Amino acid sequence: MTIAKGLKIRHKLFAVFVLSNILLIVSMWQVFQWSFDRGFVSYATERDRDFLGQMANRTANLYIYYDDWYFLVQESRMEKEWHLAKLDNLRDLVPPPSTPNLDLIYPSQYYRQRFLLFDSQQKAIIGTTRFSDAETHAVKVNKKIVGYVGLRSIRELVQDQTLRFVRQQGEAFLLISAFMLAIAALLTWPLAQWLSRPLCSMQQATKKLAAGKYETRIAVKGSDELADLSCNFNLLACTLEHTREARKRWVADTAHELRTPVAILRGEIEAMQDGIIKVSPESLASLQQETLHIARLIDDLNQLSMHDTGSLNYEMEEVSLNEIIEQTVQSMTLPFSEAGLELEFEYSQKHPIVMTGDSDRLHQLFANLMNNSLKYTNVPGKLIVKLSKHQKKAHILFEDTAPGVGENEINKIFEQFYRVENSRNRTTGGRGLGLAICSGIVEGHQGTIGAYHAPDGGLGIKIEFPVN
Repeated sequence: MTIAKGLKIRHKLFAVFVLSNILLIVSMWQVFQWSFDRGFVSYATERDRDFLGQMANRTANLYIYYDDWYFLVQESRMEKEWHLAKLDNLRDLVPPPSTPNLDLIYPSQYYRQRFLLFDSQQKAIIGTTRFSDAETHAVKVNKKIVGYVGLRSIRELVQDQTLRFVRQQGEAFLLISAFMLAIAALLTWPLAQWLSRPLCSMQQATKKLAAGKYETRIAVKGSDELADLSCNFNLLACTLEHTREARKRWVADTAHELRTPVAILRGEIEAMQDGIIKVSPESLASLQQETLHIARLIDDLNQLSMHDTGSLNYEMEEVSLNEIIEQTVQSMTLPFSEAGLELEFEYSQKHPIVMTGDSDRLHQLFANLMNNSLKYTNVPGKLIVKLSKHQKKAHILFEDTAPGVGENEINKIFEQFYRVENSRNRTTGGRGLGLAICSGIVEGHQGTIGAYHAPDGGLGIKIEFPVN
């Protein structure tokens, strides 16, 4: 286990390929041996059954002539004694005994060493093999069974022959296997290096990414899983790089937004201390205005951070969208009239549109969007709020008049601190957090929000909510 942990992936791939080749060679040899043994034994067994019928007929003719089995037992004993004498006197030429009756029964010399004879009670007369372990055929005389001729199982002989064959072919097979493994190893090692090369590149790129080098990218080659992994790695690196830049920009924008009102407060307080500005209700009101701006900015940042961490609470209940929008429009009618702008609400449905949501958060959402149009729409101008229902979704459109938003900026307006106007004039530019808060509230209600170019030349905001 410790050795496996120290191996690199190309070594593991090489080991897997080599072991697979070894397993394949051994499996092929086993299957070949099993198939040969099974096929040969089946063929020999069928052939034995054909010859047993001929042997039974010849044995039956001899039994009719001698009327017993003694003549065969006698010839078998003589043959056995001749084999023993031949083994004891290997240098002497011992002539074989005369066994005409046995020679007549055998179809060939091959069957002499396998011949078996049983009486009518299935007891062995010639041979020591049990009746149940032998291939047998009944010997009938006048339709009466007088005995059985049989042959020793071919499997006993085949086993010995197979072992001899395996021993003879073992050395040749080992040489062939070694040659095949050598070729496989020569081909496998470059293949293992080729397969591990993308992983090694990804390992090095991952180390750079962990060290903070988010500009690191991997060259994508091919269309397999490793190519998909490389694409995902590049996407991750791009996301991390974007997140780092967004974090830097967020910190810088937050510091700038807080520095401006703090600088104003500090300057006015120091002027009061030096007697340049007298302490009066007007000067105190100016100080209060700056503190309120700081408080609103901190509150907005707090809401965004709570949304990002998932700790922003929503008190969900069944609410009527058209009622909430109507109430928000009524509360914003006076500011729009004072600014010389028109505010209209279009709703053609006969029945209220009900959804599950937080009425306070939804009111904040719609108020922020109306305030956004109030700040940026030129006079004379107009904002139209449209509410409709399509299938199981509520569609809400906010469309104002000129000026609009550029094509390159329309997809960035929901980012934190992003303002179409690059100046930091809070009178027209705002804090750049309103639309980001709106996006968070919509996501909290399982909805979607997007921007588009309004027909009258202004900005259009489209919101979709799932309805009950």
